[in-house]
Amino acid sequence: MSWELPPNSTFTVEKPKTDVFAPVGGWASTVPPESPWQTKPAPKPSYQDDEGLKKQFGIELAKAANPFEAACKIFVDTSQALWVSTNWLADPIVIASRDVYLKTVELSAPPLDKNQLAAKVLALAEEKVLKNGVLVPSIEAKDRIAALKLYSEIQGYTGKVEIDNSITNNTLNEMTIKLVKAEDSKPVTITQAPNAKSEIVNENLPSPISLKLVKAG
Repeated sequence: MSWELPPNSTFTVEKPKTDVFAPVGGWASTVPPESPWQTKPAPKPSYQDDEGLKKQFGIELAKAANPFEAACKIFVDTSQALWVSTNWLADPIVIASRDVYLKTVELSAPPLDKNQLAAKVLALAEEKVLKNGVLVPSIEAKDRIAALKLYSEIQGYTGKVEIDNSITNNTLNEMTIKLVKAEDSKPVTITQAPNAKSEIVNENLPSPISLKLVKAG
């Protein structure tokens, strides 16, 4: 059976309405329908995945007091610095860069002297944290006592001082004799001796002994 129009017949084709919702590609399309008012997300800023900036942020993070301060060292835009200080803290590149910098600084730092070491130990013993609105020691009492004991030994209040006192007490019972060399006396030189004649003082005195001569028979 065929469909044929009579001669001189006409028909009308209506224009499709464009203001009526229809999915892109038509209803029979295999592509998931898209809403005409759906907007595509804005492209991701390039700085958010920049490895070089992440490494710099890790170094500044090790030196700064807080993440936002570290981010402001790299980014002039405050909004970018705020985003980085929030989203890069757990990034592996940032963490590795921070740890490498801290290790390098630790190895290159000169050893602490006596006073510096004592100050660190004392700060540990007196350190406090805010807990439930109250400042409490950060370490237990036994650890604070151990830190103070170490501080006392470093400063020489105990330990070495006791040894020095024992040595001093032992020396109180000893007598030390110090020999001093006498000064050399200068010899006396006689240039001219007088020609003196020795005299017997009792030469003219009478003798207390009497002698009597007896003729032998």
